[in-house]
Amino acid sequence: MKNLLFILLLIPFFALHTAWAQTPSNDTLINRYKEYLFRTNDAEQDIDSFIKRLDPSGKWPDINYADSSLADWKITIHLRRVRTLSFAWANPKSRHYQDPAIRKVIDIALDHWLQIRYQSKNWWYNEIGVPQLMRDIIVLLRQDLDSLRLQQALAVMGQLRVHEDYVGGNLIWCADLGLHYGALIDDENLLNKCRQLILKEIEIGTGEGIQPDYSFHQHGKRLQMFQYGKAYLWESMRIAWELRDTPLAFPEEKIQILMDMVVEGWQWMARGIHTVPGTMDRSSSRKGELRSADMRLLLPFIKELQPQNTAITTMEAMQNGQGTLVGYRYYPYSDFAVFHRPGFSFFLKTVSTRTLPTESINSENLKGKLLNSGDTYLIRNGEEYFDLLPAWDWTALPGLTTFKEMYHVSRRPFVGGVSDNIDGFSVMDYVLQDKTEKQEFSARKFWASHGDVVVCLIGDMKSKGISGPLYTSLDQSRLQSDVTVNSVENALMPGTHSLDDVRWIHHSGFAYIPLKPTVFTIHLKKVESNWTSINAAGMAERVEESVFLPQMLHNMIGEDSSGYVIAPASSPKQTARLASNPSWTVLRNGEACQAVEFKGGILMAAFYSPGELNFGKKQAIQVDQPCLILIKGGVLYASDPTQEGKEVNVTVGGKKFKIRLPLDGTTTQLPLK
Repeated sequence: MKNLLFILLLIPFFALHTAWAQTPSNDTLINRYKEYLFRTNDAEQDIDSFIKRLDPSGKWPDINYADSSLADWKITIHLRRVRTLSFAWANPKSRHYQDPAIRKVIDIALDHWLQIRYQSKNWWYNEIGVPQLMRDIIVLLRQDLDSLRLQQALAVMGQLRVHEDYVGGNLIWCADLGLHYGALIDDENLLNKCRQLILKEIEIGTGEGIQPDYSFHQHGKRLQMFQYGKAYLWESMRIAWELRDTPLAFPEEKIQILMDMVVEGWQWMARGIHTVPGTMDRSSSRKGELRSADMRLLLPFIKELQPQNTAITTMEAMQNGQGTLVGYRYYPYSDFAVFHRPGFSFFLKTVSTRTLPTESINSENLKGKLLNSGDTYLIRNGEEYFDLLPAWDWTALPGLTTFKEMYHVSRRPFVGGVSDNIDGFSVMDYVLQDKTEKQEFSARKFWASHGDVVVCLIGDMKSKGISGPLYTSLDQSRLQSDVTVNSVENALMPGTHSLDDVRWIHHSGFAYIPLKPTVFTIHLKKVESNWTSINAAGMAERVEESVFLPQMLHNMIGEDSSGYVIAPASSPKQTARLASNPSWTVLRNGEACQAVEFKGGILMAAFYSPGELNFGKKQAIQVDQPCLILIKGGVLYASDPTQEGKEVNVTVGGKKFKIRLPLDGTTTQLPLK
């Protein structure tokens, strides 16, 4: 097969002795990888239990050795335990260092795998997952493995294949294995080939991989920052650290691309170590994944690569809970927006004709067909959504306006954002349909972020063939405190509450304020479920969670617009003050235009067609093309959500301007004075 490196599966016995007479650079690479393993792993984890429970055949009785799961192949638990035991035996800091009893268990368990050579139905485990585990075992034990075991272990690691036509995380995984395999067997050609493949992949482009806005795509135009992007960035950084100050060191420009992905992409798409489903697609259905932004184990190595980089030091402090980012970022290549404030973070994932809906493969993300369809998330302490997803009502994702029979989002081109990096807003031409496409809901959706406030507008609402209720879920998070409505004394009891004339809601440090008194259904209830309900390879044990789900109901008879405001609020009393003294004014919320003005003369306006808008003190703005406009501090910021690169004539306060909007949906600016 063209562009395919077939890695040798069997190493001749006589060559094994010369394999360890490695060149100095190869030995440095392996020794540094061993150091990395010692610095990033706990050598004391469950050691005594693993020793006691191994049976004479080399198997652990609690592992299902007949498992055929595609997404979480349980048999690899066996090799992970062998690796853990190897850490404990090889690490001089471990209380089990060089313990003969542990070594006996390692040999028995390792021999079992080497004899059976388990194979998965998922290629990834055979060619990447298992070779990765075996590499670690070899590196930890390499000076003490007898020739036969070494030959067999290298043969298992040699299951890897490095495809030159792989991209992104898959390419880095395979080439990383090939790099270390080449070093272990002293194959300079293989080692250099894999290094070059990795360097070639570290680039900015519009295919899969790092995008020009430092988001990350894999499996097509899907944002995968904390799934494939995590593998890509983590392994590439670690390899750069291993090769530093050697003849194989990465060029500085390649290291800088990775650094920029960390600083401009990774850290913005999370609040410290906490992230949201929109940043990782289907892997959000895996237990623990919403803390995949945790880079604290890798950051010391990154700092050793660039000791002068103060941004990495600042990021490390934020990951340890000291401070946070402040500002707004819109990622036009991924239809993703984030608004960070000292007290909270707001995340929004939309989808357009230029990006792809969420995927469900390998029996993962079984209920997530509406992920990435305008869902929004609020993080203050990181407990809001972490491991809550099995208990979710997946027909009512936070931020979505939907109906019972909905099935999928119908993608449209008018999706985008504009920002000055401090404030900003995003829009989505929003259409949901049922399976038959006979039932449909459409609207203009608009999210404006300024100060400590997010204003969410739902305009030009239309429905076709829908008989049941329409509702917007303002949130769907873990119930963490009392829920208070309309009055500081009115704390709701657990259960489902149907309420008229809701003016504000307070829960766990957040205020939820409808633009006008509205009918709500508020669910405060315990939900029982399990991870297998959303991921076939998940845990079957019962999950019980208390969920906060406030839903705003829409009366489509005579109602064509709606909306709400989200803001941090320390108490119900502060929520009441926010509702009675708004810092925002909704100027328009219809088919042609949606616009909000904040105190201080800050205007955010989405023009869906040419038009004019009055704002401020007898000011007006006129545009002759659809566009997004932010006016702040005497500067006009603009973007094209259709990414067609239009030329727009804008008139503000009687002055005329001609603006060429960027073709990629990024923001351009010009002074108005």
